[in-house]
Amino acid sequence: MRPPLIDTRDIKALISRMKYMFPYYTPEWRFTPEDPDAGTALFLIFADMFHENIKRFNRVPLKNFIAFLNMFNVSVFPAGAAAGFVAFRLSEGAGEPVHIPAGTQVSASPEGRGTVVFETERHMLATPASIVEAYNVSPELDSIYRIEESFFQHSPGTDRTHITMFDFTGPENLQEHSLYLGHEGLFNIGETALVELQVINSLKRYSEPSICQRLAYGRNTQWSYWCGEEWRPFDEVLASDNKIILKKATPGMIEKRESESLNSRWVRCRLKDKRINVLGDIVMDGLKISVDYYDCEGLGGVAPGRVFYNDVPRDPQGFYPLGEYFVLYDNFYLSSQEVFSKKGSLVDVKFTLTHIEKIMKSETESGPNFKDIMKSEEFEEPRLPEVSVLTVSWEYWNGKGWAKLFSHNEYEDIFYHPAAGEVEICFKCPLDMEETYVNDHFDFWIRARVLSIENIYTVPSIYRTPWIENIRLKYHYEGEKYPAEHCLIQNNAEYRNMTSAARGESSFSPFYSFDKKIPAFFMGFDSPPVKGPISIMFSIKQQKDSGEKPLLEWEYLRGSGVRTEWASLKIADETAGFTRSGTVVFAGPGDFARGTIFGRDLYWIRIVNPDGRLEREGLSKPMVRGIYMNCTRVVQHQSIKNEMFETVPGPDGREYHLSMFPVIREEVWVNEAGHLGPDDQDRLAAGQPSMIEVVRDQIGNVLEAWFRWIPVEDLSQSSPEDRHYVIDRLTGTVSFGDGRNGRIPPHLGRDNVRINYKIGGGAGGNVGAFEIKNLQNSIVFVDGVYNPDPTGGGYDTETLEKALARGPQLLRHRNRAVTAEDYQWLAREASQDIVRVKCLPNLNREGKKESGCLSVVVVPGEMGGDSFPELKARVERYLKERSASTAVFQDGINVMEPAYLEISVLAELAVNEVDVVALAEKEAVDKLNEFLHPLTGNFGGRGWEIGQYPHISEFYTLLKSVKNVNHVESVSISVIKVENDVGTEINTDFLDNLPYGMVMNGRHRVAVGVV
Repeated sequence: MRPPLIDTRDIKALISRMKYMFPYYTPEWRFTPEDPDAGTALFLIFADMFHENIKRFNRVPLKNFIAFLNMFNVSVFPAGAAAGFVAFRLSEGAGEPVHIPAGTQVSASPEGRGTVVFETERHMLATPASIVEAYNVSPELDSIYRIEESFFQHSPGTDRTHITMFDFTGPENLQEHSLYLGHEGLFNIGETALVELQVINSLKRYSEPSICQRLAYGRNTQWSYWCGEEWRPFDEVLASDNKIILKKATPGMIEKRESESLNSRWVRCRLKDKRINVLGDIVMDGLKISVDYYDCEGLGGVAPGRVFYNDVPRDPQGFYPLGEYFVLYDNFYLSSQEVFSKKGSLVDVKFTLTHIEKIMKSETESGPNFKDIMKSEEFEEPRLPEVSVLTVSWEYWNGKGWAKLFSHNEYEDIFYHPAAGEVEICFKCPLDMEETYVNDHFDFWIRARVLSIENIYTVPSIYRTPWIENIRLKYHYEGEKYPAEHCLIQNNAEYRNMTSAARGESSFSPFYSFDKKIPAFFMGFDSPPVKGPISIMFSIKQQKDSGEKPLLEWEYLRGSGVRTEWASLKIADETAGFTRSGTVVFAGPGDFARGTIFGRDLYWIRIVNPDGRLEREGLSKPMVRGIYMNCTRVVQHQSIKNEMFETVPGPDGREYHLSMFPVIREEVWVNEAGHLGPDDQDRLAAGQPSMIEVVRDQIGNVLEAWFRWIPVEDLSQSSPEDRHYVIDRLTGTVSFGDGRNGRIPPHLGRDNVRINYKIGGGAGGNVGAFEIKNLQNSIVFVDGVYNPDPTGGGYDTETLEKALARGPQLLRHRNRAVTAEDYQWLAREASQDIVRVKCLPNLNREGKKESGCLSVVVVPGEMGGDSFPELKARVERYLKERSASTAVFQDGINVMEPAYLEISVLAELAVNEVDVVALAEKEAVDKLNEFLHPLTGNFGGRGWEIGQYPHISEFYTLLKSVKNVNHVESVSISVIKVENDVGTEINTDFLDNLPYGMVMNGRHRVAVGVV
């Protein structure tokens, strides 16, 4: 606020006064400003000069006011530097870490703003290690959720999604506790069957029935088999002593499936959700399997796969196994993938066998030799001899050739004079039976080969041809059980091959969870992130601050002899427990070990939550927009190092002017060699690298003793021995004391004062994501740089008007916050990037009334931007340093962003003429947008304060002022409250109960009609 004018006259007023006065003093002269003569021109020159004096006179109160504020060292705040994070991308094939020194310069070239230079704040070691896998893990909830690989692929222009750390909900829980048993032959089942599993615990035989009972209980497990498309559950699961019986009552092939590079037929036992606590203690050292055909539907057995007579396919429902007219060495082939694969089982082949007579006549055969007189017996045809299969040889394929199925002559005469009826062939399936091709069909085969035929050469004759119907096959094991060919267990999203253990070589637990029963976030690296400092940046999406920071600990997987174990990893966390964007810096130990976790063989770091609070519903969890390796903080400034000055006696030796300004940060060093007191000698002996630098000769004599001096706001409280200085950062002027208030630098001549400082700042440093992409100086093996998030926090030099408004408040609050207004002005001092601020006493961070708390609502210049967490931390720190201890110790100061209220207006207007409908609609929408602008809206363009909301009646007044509008038919408004990027529609009646809202423009719709 500027002081009122002492003299309000302008040139027009002076001319009017002259017009009034000249008739009384010079009646003979005509004063004509519109057609000036020489006298009038002279007066106009005088009026212009007199008006300049009036303006200078009117500025006297302001100049006195400025001089008054200067007495209290009130100065204009310099520009603030924007800050952000930059990631360094190493060249492909870089195998060793690359050192990125502090002060490395990178730049952006935003359109229309030239080159904006940034510098890294600290040293960093860019590692070639990359994060390739990440998982959210909760042992308590028995869940594992994988982070999509695309989350770690960063490029400009791509849509960025966010993940939630310690989020244990999602479409696919990778945690599965399963036991897989594979056997190529035993599980070669297509029809109904009984699968019997014997569980062995050699050390605790008494526990075997209990184990079987728990594994068979339907609420604990699901037993299933792979049918080609899905895992199909068995129809019934029973426990009997130390055996588990799986009933397969539904036809369907147990298909082959590849698991962990093992191709077999699998049966799976999978624990149901959250049953690991019930079955996690099961231990066994053996599993054996047997399979029997299960005739649950009374079919009598399994139908054969294929039937051939030599190379002719036959219908298994009824066929001639050896053809209608058999000959020596004819073959009857019978296949069954299911039955004949059960090596060692007893196989029953049942069928109905009859014979059908087939007459074989000779081509030369003639009828009876008729005579004139014949005896009666000469008319009778003689009985033809019968041709039958005397013996057959039953054979199977053993991988090398056809071998005899029976050791003796069993069933070799089965086709000789067969009587009609059921026939059963029983044999033990050979252990060396193998699949082979018969007539281009690959299967398990047996065959009957004709060895001898009765009356084979008799013609004519009657062939007693075998006929087979309803052939069925069955198998069963008589107490014999076999170990699984393959045994896999799946826990924690990884497989382990336990085949040797399942055969009795060692004991094992088929189901287990993680060693630590606390939630964790796992990160897997493709190479070890060793040495340091290694910097990982976490871009955190802003959420409502609950005031609670999660307890987190970092661990890494290290080698310990032949084993691996988790060990603590020391870090420097700038994210405040993932509540704001920042870096996590660590030095990677040299004993990083590669380990297989979740089935991935990588180098692992995990972040654990020891108190387990992040597993509970309702607590806010870190929402991460990106995790970036080799990312460090940068500030928009340039470093000027070792600018030297000469100290001279007198007043001129107490003030120095830097060559470049405005100054953001500085270090002032003074060489005091030869002027050291006893205390200084002790400090030299103690060694304080941050405050003292000593240069010695070869024998240890002090040549130079550089002391770092301390900046203060003014020297009024400094003693003669205090190494204090005052700096005007706007002009780059450094001032020392006079010997009474502040020490005088010793006069050692040339280059006695050394100043390192940084220049820069301004709103031009606020650039968008991926706009920083240039290295000012090349670094070996560094391919490029990018900023994953926009930079923010940069602001221009404070205007004189703002400084004049702030100055009296500084005198009032004296840098201590007492009243709500004090907090508001101090918050503005913390950052010039604040456009609105409001202090709400007795309101906690939950928005509820609480004595002793206060919430400071801050509107940054970039409303709703990503840089608010950094601004919040800066303002909170500034206020806590100037607040009462009761508020600080109780964590009662909360800096928050307002709830942005998007107000949308729906209005109906009426105009007099149809020609102005479109014009009136456009002007109405423009007026609404202008009126609801948060900073320049409202009546008079003064903007909206926090907690100030428009009344619906004001919209009637506003819209009635639109040109050509006859009247306003109706107006309605809707309000969307946006907090943390989440919009919620609220009732306008509740606005008075929302003291921290900020008006914003919504979407307006105006309908215009004609009267």
